[in-house]
Amino acid sequence: MPRPMSLVLSIVAPIFLLIALGTAIGKLRLMPETTGDALTRFVFLVAVPVLLFRTVATAEFGDTSPVWLWASYFAGVAPLYALGILVGARIAGLDRRGQVIAGVSASFSNLLFVGIPIVERAFGHEGLNVLSLILAVHMPTMMAASTLLLERAAALDARGSGDGTAKASVARALAQVGRNLSRSPLAVCIALGFLWRLTGWQLAGPIDEVTRLLSQTAGPLALVALGLSLPRYRIRGALAAPLTVTALTLALQPLIVLLVGSALLPPLWLSVAVIAAASPVGVNAYLFARFFRTGESLAASTILFSTVGSAATLSLWLLAMT
Repeated sequence: MPRPMSLVLSIVAPIFLLIALGTAIGKLRLMPETTGDALTRFVFLVAVPVLLFRTVATAEFGDTSPVWLWASYFAGVAPLYALGILVGARIAGLDRRGQVIAGVSASFSNLLFVGIPIVERAFGHEGLNVLSLILAVHMPTMMAASTLLLERAAALDARGSGDGTAKASVARALAQVGRNLSRSPLAVCIALGFLWRLTGWQLAGPIDEVTRLLSQTAGPLALVALGLSLPRYRIRGALAAPLTVTALTLALQPLIVLLVGSALLPPLWLSVAVIAAASPVGVNAYLFARFFRTGESLAASTILFSTVGSAATLSLWLLAMT
């Protein structure tokens, strides 16, 4: 039996080699520039949604309540969001919208492109079952909270610039979140997976085989797509803020989840929650920054730093949890 570190490296190394392969393909221009975007769309629209549908539809969750899983995971998210906002204000000197972008950068883990592959390799199908419960509430919660905070921040920034009529609309923001989620293949397929469970039917025949084959492409293609996208996240501006946010998201967030979850969760659920919290920053931070045209350099640098740095920190967290 391999020693723990050897086992951890056997899990982590292929993950980051696939990311490096994607980066090399992009840098060497071995494929058209549009390949990365097309591959990302396939992963986001087809492969990962099918994986989540299949996982939720066939999972055995046991007797543990997911409420404690969600409580443990978001116990790490909430303070990191607040600390990220503080970093955006005190270190980066951003406007209120940019401060929220810093909060998103500190707390919105890349569960799709990194979390799914590493949990699947480390903990197998049982681990994916647990991660699917986090994913079921992760995106809706983070999207709703971030949209509301950004709406409020935009209104405050507008007032500060002399527009006294600007105000945040909670109803409008929530309606936008609802529309986005209703069109999200991830949210739709998770919901369909739970509905399938209610029927009591088994996945069988061609449906079982097609969903199995597509599910197997999700992890490798997600990692290559992530690698292809990394060169666009260039290091720009001062480094203090993105380095601070990176340290918070890779070290403090999983530590909080570990401390809280140790009292609430069985070992497998705790391990999955910690590794999910230790995943690098997701692209959503940059998408928000581009849309609101603020905090772009911080979000881009944090995505790059955290993805590269997580090669080491995820290894250490896996070692601690195995």
